Amino acid sequence: MRFDLALAELRLFKSRSQASVAIQDGAALLNGELVKPSHGVRPGDRITLVGPAGRRTCEVLQLPARSLSRTAARELIREIPEA
Repeated sequence: MRFDLALAELRLFKSRSQASVAIQDGAALLNGELVKPSHGVRPGDRITLVGPAGRRTCEVLQLPARSLSRTAARELIREIPEA
């Protein structure tokens, strides 16, 4: 699944276009690296979101097969506490 689509489907952003802009601005990292919005995401990858509220990292446990509710999407990721 594309990185921008995964961010939207996992409900980390409201839309795919917002996710794409965040990736291009460096506010969304995949495994700690800057990647293109079209880069592939797999279970086990770590997504880091950087914003005014600070840094947030989560691990992808599973990718959604279809569109999910916010609650169901949250069960597909695991928050990783900042050290």
